[in-house]
Amino acid sequence: MKKLLGILVIIALCTLSVSALAAGDTVTATGSATVILVPDMATFSIGVTTQATLIATAQAANNAAMQAIIAALTSLGVAPEDLQTDQYSIYPVYDYQDYSQTVKGYEISNTITVTVRALDQAPSLLDAAVEAGANTVYSLGFQSSQEDAAYEQALKAAAQDALRKAALMAQAIGREAGGVLSLAENTNISVSYSGIREYSLDSSYATPIESGTITVTAEVVAVVQMN
Repeated sequence: MKKLLGILVIIALCTLSVSALAAGDTVTATGSATVILVPDMATFSIGVTTQATLIATAQAANNAAMQAIIAALTSLGVAPEDLQTDQYSIYPVYDYQDYSQTVKGYEISNTITVTVRALDQAPSLLDAAVEAGANTVYSLGFQSSQEDAAYEQALKAAAQDALRKAALMAQAIGREAGGVLSLAENTNISVSYSGIREYSLDSSYATPIESGTITVTAEVVAVVQMN
């Protein structure tokens, strides 16, 4: 019976020790860091929409326009692997009269996404596509080839920031930061864009584009033992 009581006391003391560590002998802090990048790449989507009474007629006009657009882009140095078909659709066009509908023709849309690896070429590429026959332009966005490296840099700085804050909080109550019990990355990473994006379908004017900046943010949560 005494032996059993001794075991129970040891278990109770261990439990108390763990509870005290979890409740009062650790400090948790969240660190964050941000890296600002200047974009060096861009993507945009361009398309052709045609209508005709017959599908074959609409398709022939659409194909000719898209081939002219692709030829214009490749002549300016866009590589074939940087052109990707994004969407292709065929829809009937209806005429609504007297509470009834009849098919009066067909609409065909073909859209491709263009990756621009030399950012200063973006305005001329947009203008060339419009002049070649594109009548829809959308999803203009900017990226950086250094985003992965920037996130790694921000992640290291965020970990250091978390440990710095943990040490400050420990000092605030007369303690010292001890060993690091855990470091956890907040996987909800943030990559945001700020700037002005404007473009015109009027090919008589050079397309103005402002690329802005890219903000890469990382967060780390640190749990530190206090001495």
